[in-house]
Amino acid sequence: MTLIRLQDCPPSPWKNGGGSTRQLLISPAGAGLDDFDYRLSLASVASDGPFSRFDGVDRQLLILQGAGLELELDGRDSLRLMPGGAPLAFAGETPAQSRLLDGPLTDFNVMTRRGRYQSRLDYLTVDDTLELRADAELSLLLALEDGAQLLQNGHPLPLAAWDAAVARRGETLRLRTARPLALLRVELEAIDPS
Repeated sequence: MTLIRLQDCPPSPWKNGGGSTRQLLISPAGAGLDDFDYRLSLASVASDGPFSRFDGVDRQLLILQGAGLELELDGRDSLRLMPGGAPLAFAGETPAQSRLLDGPLTDFNVMTRRGRYQSRLDYLTVDDTLELRADAELSLLLALEDGAQLLQNGHPLPLAAWDAAVARRGETLRLRTARPLALLRVELEAIDPS
């Protein structure tokens, strides 16, 4: 089990230079933006503009904070993405142009190298306690608000909004809350090449 604190993830410029990102997780360790197997990150978006292009990568995107954005993907109707909405899946090489609906926002990105990894995202609500056994190669719980505690060897570690807890297959994540809290679950699984 690993705890990832957002405050420990320094911001870095987008691949296309149009914003900044805080990378939570990348594999293999030390990979760059052109050779990762998977990458999970939070992006701060302050202006309209194109998305960075990631050839051979499948992307899932959802809005965490802000009014939302309108996204134009090549060959598809314009889409509106709002906080709390379902993740949008699209190919990383698809030309994408975004327009903020009302001011800056923060989004969450899950990117997987096509043919190597696949991902699944869903929301959970924790009320009191949660025990989650990781059935996937990697399971990540992203706190969507302050107030949860991750129990590690019986000791509570506070989770701030957008901190993450990561478990490998067979490990169990234990969380405790004093009130109902929302979490985002990400599961990553390698694709068998055979």
